[in-house]
Amino acid sequence: MKTSKSLLIVIVVIFTLLILTVVAAIILGVLLTQASTSSDRFFMGNFRILNIAYNDALSTTSSAEFSQLANKIQTQIKNVYSNSKLSTQFDNVQVVNFRPGSVLVTLLLQFTGNGNTTLTAGTVKNIFQQNLTQVNASSQSGSLNGFSIDLATIQFTETITSNPSTTIATDNPTTFSSTEMTTVPMTETIASNLSTILVKGTSTVFSSTEMTTTCGSRPAFSSRIVGGTNSVIGEWPWQVSLQIRSHVCGASIISDRWLISAAHCFQDSTNNPSIWRALIGTIDVGSGTVRTIETIIVHPQYRQTSNDYDIAVLKLSSPLNFAANIQPICLPSSDQVFQAGVSCIITGWGTLSFEGSLPQILQKANVDIIADSTCRSIYQITERMLCAGFLTGGVDSCQGDSGGPLACMQPDGIWLLAGIVSFGFECARPNFPGVYARVTALRDWVQEQTGV
Repeated sequence: MKTSKSLLIVIVVIFTLLILTVVAAIILGVLLTQASTSSDRFFMGNFRILNIAYNDALSTTSSAEFSQLANKIQTQIKNVYSNSKLSTQFDNVQVVNFRPGSVLVTLLLQFTGNGNTTLTAGTVKNIFQQNLTQVNASSQSGSLNGFSIDLATIQFTETITSNPSTTIATDNPTTFSSTEMTTVPMTETIASNLSTILVKGTSTVFSSTEMTTTCGSRPAFSSRIVGGTNSVIGEWPWQVSLQIRSHVCGASIISDRWLISAAHCFQDSTNNPSIWRALIGTIDVGSGTVRTIETIIVHPQYRQTSNDYDIAVLKLSSPLNFAANIQPICLPSSDQVFQAGVSCIITGWGTLSFEGSLPQILQKANVDIIADSTCRSIYQITERMLCAGFLTGGVDSCQGDSGGPLACMQPDGIWLLAGIVSFGFECARPNFPGVYARVTALRDWVQEQTGV
């Protein structure tokens, strides 16, 4: 029987389409397999350290005690998996929290999905256990480089899976609530409900509610700082660089439209808003979110001769979108007291020494609040001023830090703006601490001008 030419064409077309469909299915299958094997995978780990006593400071992720212990543990865990058969898949580890009972540790491990070794919670647990030394069957304990680990408490559970957009912060403690995360495996649904964002390359893990509504938090994790160290991105999310082509003064975010700084930064020709720009959300003085200034309001009683009332507020030309690295700092109430001896933080891009060079990266340093009586014996200060630093010298704000924050953390982990970098005798000189505008004494004026 003869087949018509048109029928042959139809058969050829159909056959060709079938072949293309099969090829497409094979390619799609390969791509899906690669995608599934390359997705990051997360494991929640728990174990008890027997030879460390729990204290209340370990319950606060922003405390020095939490940070120090978390860093030590993270270093040991990185060593364990970086030298194991999972070394090509291991990405990072983050301590989530500490709980009482000696110290019960909860941490989150991140692995890439690709690799030759089967990645399971059992494998992750076995590698951890195999790295313990001095294992004692009777006491059910083993040692991890000096940490005595309770063997009975070691647990690893896979949590978030197939979510390649999620990564663990690389440095310091997390700030998300981990009570739910430690009692049940974290599914993607739970993670979504917690609105938890884990950001790689920053110092903290953030809750999205904090990122939009809470001042004084560091979701993630002064005139130049002498004796300071580099900050990390997101560590001081309220810090602003005020620039006229290059960095001139510091400032702090207090709302989505308002910054607060020092009056002495805006005298004579520099009182023109159009010449200024604000660089926000960065630790690198050469990059960041840029905003222009709409209005500069200098305190009407400011006097250069005395440096009294050294405060100004700046209205941005357009509102900020708060994010992990852009947050306002809280303003204290008028009756807030910052006691002498309390340790606070100064930050800024000011010179590293008196009349020295400017840093590229935001500097930070701890300083102590100094008693008013001591401050008055050194400077002629008013009620609108306070001193902070060390009488031994060595750490201080300096040129270029002016207008920046003196930030003090409260017991609840919230940061308050205690002072604004104002003046001092040179920088970091013994017996000459830095002088700051006292925000509590000027709080009512700020609210009148900004509504904040």
